[in-house]
Amino acid sequence: MNLRKFIRWPSPLNVAVHLRGVDELLSNSNPLAPLSADETRRAAEIRSLPRRNAFVAGRKLAREVLSVPLDCAPEAVPILAESNGNPVSIGEGIQFNVSHCGDWCAVAWSAESAVGVDVETIRPVPSMTALVRNFFPSAAQRAFDSAAPQNRAKVFFHWWTQIEAALKASGRGLDDSFDCLDQVLHETCDAVPGVALAVAAEGRGPLTITWHLP
Repeated sequence: MNLRKFIRWPSPLNVAVHLRGVDELLSNSNPLAPLSADETRRAAEIRSLPRRNAFVAGRKLAREVLSVPLDCAPEAVPILAESNGNPVSIGEGIQFNVSHCGDWCAVAWSAESAVGVDVETIRPVPSMTALVRNFFPSAAQRAFDSAAPQNRAKVFFHWWTQIEAALKASGRGLDDSFDCLDQVLHETCDAVPGVALAVAAEGRGPLTITWHLP
């Protein structure tokens, strides 16, 4: 008997991740052009210039990226804000997530699964050890403890971005950080010097990620 026809193999999950510089995204004469009226209003209400620039860059990148699978102009991409302020797409089952830190902005999207993405510039963090003890799973704690002092920031953000992406993909909070990596598929990318980047998706896989990097 051929058992293959009775076995339900996990559906493949395809995720695209786009990383761009904030300055690049804001470089044209009118970076607000693709944004909706509500997004433009929200941007105007952000007093901090770096935070405002990050918000505009994130929404602009999301609209540019999602316009391709949705086959529409960036300004026509249907994006709504949930009650928690996170953006959601209502087009063709597309799910996406946005992250920004410093000079970088990242967007991940999938038509098959909830996704989460996190980007961080690798930098010293005074409270790294406390964060590791309070929120990192055992394997991550061991990796951090065994790293040379000069490499600990890199190891910290290698794991922190995975945890953040996993929590965002699953809709969970930091209280669930110890086992969050066991609940999702996840992958990291260290191709850009000084940047930690990770993506996560709900499902059993197999997971295929297309990285769009500068």
